[in-house]
Amino acid sequence: MKRLLRADIYRVMKSRLTLVALILCLAFPVLIVLMYVGIRAVSGLAGDAGAELDMLYNANSIIASAYSLTNNIGLVIPAFAGILVCSDYSNGTLRNKVIAGNCRADIYLSHLVVSILFSVVLITVYAVMTTGLALIFFPFKTAPGTDLGWEILCFVVNGTLSFAFMATLSTMLALTLRSIAPTLIFTIVFAMLLLMVTSVVSLMDYEKFRHLVYFIPTFTGSFFNLGSSLSLTMILNGGVTGDSEKLMFAEGVLSYLFFGGLHTVIGLTVFGKRDIK
Repeated sequence: MKRLLRADIYRVMKSRLTLVALILCLAFPVLIVLMYVGIRAVSGLAGDAGAELDMLYNANSIIASAYSLTNNIGLVIPAFAGILVCSDYSNGTLRNKVIAGNCRADIYLSHLVVSILFSVVLITVYAVMTTGLALIFFPFKTAPGTDLGWEILCFVVNGTLSFAFMATLSTMLALTLRSIAPTLIFTIVFAMLLLMVTSVVSLMDYEKFRHLVYFIPTFTGSFFNLGSSLSLTMILNGGVTGDSEKLMFAEGVLSYLFFGGLHTVIGLTVFGKRDIK
């Protein structure tokens, strides 16, 4: 396992796809923040409407989008993780691993660990770049009474786990479907479905079954977005205050772990029965 893991990490670090993904993670924050700066400059000439837009374009809203699974980089990172795994099929590396006598579970888990590391490192680079640039150009606003330390912790943990969770999905799809195109399609469709379900449920009166909906991956992450007005409104409408926030956060983390584990079990089962040619 350790030997496989070292080899897979080295392969990913030397891959041009990794370099491209890193460049995108550094470039997108610059483009996005500059776009918001331009919008603010233009809206500043529009009187009252400009003032309303200026309230919308603050550091909170820009930073809160950093961990979105459906924004620019949110679709790129899981897709690249899947492509990197699929490349083992196309270049014959996976077949050689099996012929060399490596256990299929070790092969799968090595790919999974590398995919998670790849995703977490890149989204962390992207989030740090986005945060730094947003704070340079825009004010950071918090709602009264917000525990900013707790909010940041929940925001970062939820966001990081969401990409680790997507890495379990992309690895499962890549090693079971064995083709780049369907892996990309299903990864993107799954992310879009999560966004749709989260959006629909957040508009409902879910108080009676909130402990169920909190287990929807990505749902609780929408509550913890650095004290923005949206977060505060959702918490008040849902009756979530005080200690219930901690319970909600714990249930959200459990949802990522549970469904990530489920992806791993399914992937291991199917991959173990696949013919490697």
